[in-house]
Amino acid sequence: MTKAIDRRTALGMAAGTLAVPFIGAEGFAQTYPARPVTVIVPFGAGGSTDVIGRIVSERLSVKLGQSFVIENRAGAGGNVGVSALARAQPDGYVIGMTTIANHGINPNLFGDRLPFKPLDDFEFLSLSSAQPNFMCIHPSVPAQTLPEFIAYLKANPGKENFGSSGIGTSIHLSGELFMQLTGTRMTHVPFRSSAALVQGLITGEVKLSFDNFTSPYPHYKAGTIRGFAVTSLKRAAIAPEIPPLADTLPGFDITSWNGFAAPKGTPKEITERLSKALQEVLAEPAVIKRFEEMGAESTPSTPEAMRDKAISEMAKFKQIIDTANIKLAN
Repeated sequence: MTKAIDRRTALGMAAGTLAVPFIGAEGFAQTYPARPVTVIVPFGAGGSTDVIGRIVSERLSVKLGQSFVIENRAGAGGNVGVSALARAQPDGYVIGMTTIANHGINPNLFGDRLPFKPLDDFEFLSLSSAQPNFMCIHPSVPAQTLPEFIAYLKANPGKENFGSSGIGTSIHLSGELFMQLTGTRMTHVPFRSSAALVQGLITGEVKLSFDNFTSPYPHYKAGTIRGFAVTSLKRAAIAPEIPPLADTLPGFDITSWNGFAAPKGTPKEITERLSKALQEVLAEPAVIKRFEEMGAESTPSTPEAMRDKAISEMAKFKQIIDTANIKLAN
């Protein structure tokens, strides 16, 4: 025969049941991560985004006591990896990186074909780094200063060319913005990679590039190419002798950046812990130094600041792309 449950016992059991979700959520946050975390990097191994991701993941592993394991998912200008991040299980065990391409440029280039919603499919965690592009010219160009170079281009419209690592990259759009602000005209020559672009500049196949800082920098130091300016608003710590383009062209600001995000719906307790850990790691002097050695700057931020960055970057690149009437081939 089943024993009856008195009112006091029933109420006690109900109260205990109601308390479980609260205790569980709190405990879940305190014990996270309980197993290794996958970090999707949307570009190939060895590139600047990958190197930044590995530096940060190494420090997160130490700080949070679990391995943060890089998974490179390259393709379509980073869209393949960022799309995989958007579709991942939102449990905190898959996070990833996004860049200027995925949350600045590509939404304007791909439109409805973009395989993710840049503002709706993610929980932003923190920006991580910023790196200027480096305006360099071939030594055969008869100009010793940036004003002289602009004057030379105006006197020879369409005579010279500039290279990039592909249509719609920040390198390409730096060249387009330069022409828009100076009223000059050059031919754009896209290469298949940054390495091929640097080689093309060294040989004189192209006379100008705005490549990511680390690629041309060794050749600038060796004297095989001439460096004129950086595309950020301030000088790079590794090359303080190089002025910003904005000193000559007010408002010129294109800086390659990246940051960390999680799939939409990842529990708030988890995203808050990850964001806090990322901001602490990115403020470590050793991390700041390693970034500076790459020509990059550590840029820890709140999730809100990262979201605002994405919104402002998409608006900026829309204007550049629309003015230049840039279209993807397919």
